[in-house]
Amino acid sequence: MIIDKTNPHIHAIGQRAESRVLSALSTLPAPWQFFSTVEWRLLQRHGESIGEVDVVVFHPAHGLVVFEIKAGEVEVRNGSWFYGSGLPMKQSPMAQARRNRYALQEKLRHRLGAGVDTLMVTHAVWFPEITWKAAAPMEIPSRHFLLDRNALKDPESALLALLREAAPNGPAWSRSQQQALKELLAPDCHLLVPLSVQVDATLDKLHQATEQQMSVLRMLRSQSRLLVEGGAGTGKTLLACTLAREHAAQGKSVLLTCFNKQLANHLAACLADCPEVQVTNFHELVHQMATQAGLPYEIIDNPEQRARFFREGAPELLLNASELLDVRFDTLIVDEAMDFASTWWIALSALGRDNFSWYCFYDRQQAIYQHGSTWETPFTAAPMQLETNLRNPQPIGEFAANIAHYPPPAAFRVQSGSKPITLRAPDFATMAEQLRTLLNELTLKDNIALEQIVVLSPYRMENVKSAWRTGLSQVKTSSDMATPSTGKIRVGTIQGFKGLEADVVILVGIDANAAKHLDWLYIGASRARAVLYLLALEEFSNLPE
Repeated sequence: MIIDKTNPHIHAIGQRAESRVLSALSTLPAPWQFFSTVEWRLLQRHGESIGEVDVVVFHPAHGLVVFEIKAGEVEVRNGSWFYGSGLPMKQSPMAQARRNRYALQEKLRHRLGAGVDTLMVTHAVWFPEITWKAAAPMEIPSRHFLLDRNALKDPESALLALLREAAPNGPAWSRSQQQALKELLAPDCHLLVPLSVQVDATLDKLHQATEQQMSVLRMLRSQSRLLVEGGAGTGKTLLACTLAREHAAQGKSVLLTCFNKQLANHLAACLADCPEVQVTNFHELVHQMATQAGLPYEIIDNPEQRARFFREGAPELLLNASELLDVRFDTLIVDEAMDFASTWWIALSALGRDNFSWYCFYDRQQAIYQHGSTWETPFTAAPMQLETNLRNPQPIGEFAANIAHYPPPAAFRVQSGSKPITLRAPDFATMAEQLRTLLNELTLKDNIALEQIVVLSPYRMENVKSAWRTGLSQVKTSSDMATPSTGKIRVGTIQGFKGLEADVVILVGIDANAAKHLDWLYIGASRARAVLYLLALEEFSNLPE
């Protein structure tokens, strides 16, 4: 229908006429359907064509009618059409309906192929505000193709008469053809943002520093000794690296140490351009200095004796080596300090020059190697508190805290994000299939790169409890947890990934025994920067959903 939309009066008249037709059509029983105000666009040789169908009426057993609706009075003189005001129409209503019909057929042809040409599709005109008493113009094949206000009373009879005359034996529309028509005229669109895009958006937000971090950094710069306490993801490691870099820039010799070997490798990579900073995990530091001092460093096979050596013998060996070597540091920085026994502090302090600076970063909730209630700081000081979680979106951060019954962080840099997903399985064989399916979805459907994914378990891959590992058979894996490798998924233990992080974390192999180590699950879950999955046996009942 051609309406001068710049004229509010004419536009209102047109809407009134269409409303009368739509009201009548709404009384049609199933399976009749109608679609109003259908806009279309076609790209053809001569360029783009656009148009708008007033209403399309459809019955799967009889066919489809494209209607042009005209409001008010009309007049036909010498084959030309005029409005009641005497203004000539640019095009006859039937020509407009025909143009829209062919455009619709062309659109359907793109979806259904040449088979659409056998389907009954026709066009007609409707004058809902007048009673047509004259003969039908020549371009209208019969009076049934011209509906007036009388058709409003019984639209089904009028439509059936039209369709039966247009194609008395027309084929019924198949289900696939009906669905194609519905998708063309009234599509259902629920387009999800790809997970890879969600991950990128989350990471962009997480990379912004907080004023709280800046405040702690200013305090670190002004004090020679400071304790910094904060939950998982509050930026402790980032501050430790920043501080080490700043002290090195001032010409100071710096030792940055931690317990976890993989974390030490990660820190060393971050500070590779600062040779003044020595980065090593505690036991490797003991090994290096004992070797330099000519002292034996022997790891005993007996598990109990080996554990005693790492806990008690190693710090004593470091203290002896420091007395024989002239190795001293201006600054000592300890990350994940909760992993250090109180006896280690004495050995470490022996490596400091006179008036050396000492900074310790820790989280009491991540004490998996020392008992949190008896752990001691290396010196007495009121700790600076980090309270804003910068690593995890709020759904993941709160989930991690709930696992271990810890209080959630006071604030999150990112409040929205993907909710953690828990998949349960009756056995590890089923879990392996879940893992395989999940990895396929993440990499093939969601466009997540393999190197963005880390698979963590409470047990080593070689452990008999790790029967789920067959779920990794279709992907390349890496045991280097500190450094992502292109095209490979990092696989390791939760304990070995402590202090590190990844865009997508999958915790797998979670069984009833994990209930005894909820702190492990807290650490594992809090490693996820954007997406978290837990694959647990059904026997493990105390996971939050």
